[in-house]
Amino acid sequence: MSLAAARKELDKFGNQSAENLTVGHLLDDWFDQNEKLWKRPKQMEGYIRRLTADDPHIVAMNIHVVDLMIVRRSLKKYADNHGNVAANRLMEILKQVFKHAVQVGYLKYSPIVDLTRKVVGGVEKTRERVLTDDEIRLVYSTDRHADLFRFLLLTGQRIRESQLAIWEHIAGGRLFIPAANNKSGRDHWVALSQQAQGLLDSVPHGRGKIFGITSETAVQAYLKRWCLRNKIGENNQETKHQGAFTPHDLRRTFATRLNELKVGPHIVEKILNHKMSGVMAVYNQADYEDERVAAMQLWADSFHNILNS
Repeated sequence: MSLAAARKELDKFGNQSAENLTVGHLLDDWFDQNEKLWKRPKQMEGYIRRLTADDPHIVAMNIHVVDLMIVRRSLKKYADNHGNVAANRLMEILKQVFKHAVQVGYLKYSPIVDLTRKVVGGVEKTRERVLTDDEIRLVYSTDRHADLFRFLLLTGQRIRESQLAIWEHIAGGRLFIPAANNKSGRDHWVALSQQAQGLLDSVPHGRGKIFGITSETAVQAYLKRWCLRNKIGENNQETKHQGAFTPHDLRRTFATRLNELKVGPHIVEKILNHKMSGVMAVYNQADYEDERVAAMQLWADSFHNILNS
């Protein structure tokens, strides 16, 4: 039964039709009611689509017979196919889905309210990966997505926000990231160093998005394969237990290097578009324009020295 047909049944028979709803119907109903609230609905849709492909049996099950054991087994299968972190993300989505079922009266309680990461994908540890000088030089020479990786290292911005950048966002030596495109939900600007501007000048200008239309996940998958192919971390005592690095590790490297260059933490946070905390968030509304511009050029010069040392 399609979602539209299920809704007709709901209208015709009232709460009785909820007895016939499947997990698939519930997923559709939850997605439709929340899609406009999310910044990245396609990401949510992707998790649901992969669940449907991996385990069509659970999607076809009646919501009243689904229990914690069934969901956990499905999530473990998902983890085998897509990784533990992805399984944890899907678990959080499914918990929202079944909470929605309770809120609208389809169920009296959620069968997975007590489900935790510990028994799905495992407790996630905060990454601390920072690239060494040798790794910075190596990633600068990648055979694919090189311009994007170089830009991430030079500016410290998030990969998705950089991939959404278009040429109209560049003006006056700055990249402007509109609120709709960034995680923080507020307009942000990034000072472009001489090196960053030179990089952008060398990028083909004939396409809409500056760095092309390759998806974020495709770039991440490529970087993981590239790290394994180049044995990243295996021969370095400092990083051998950390393995491959991710696009977000480039951002962490940028922030760490700025701090090592004695740039004030509040300046670094502004550049990263992090929300200030505590009293700072309420009373400190300074933009630190000059300091941000100077910090970006300071790091770019240091970055240049690393590449040529």
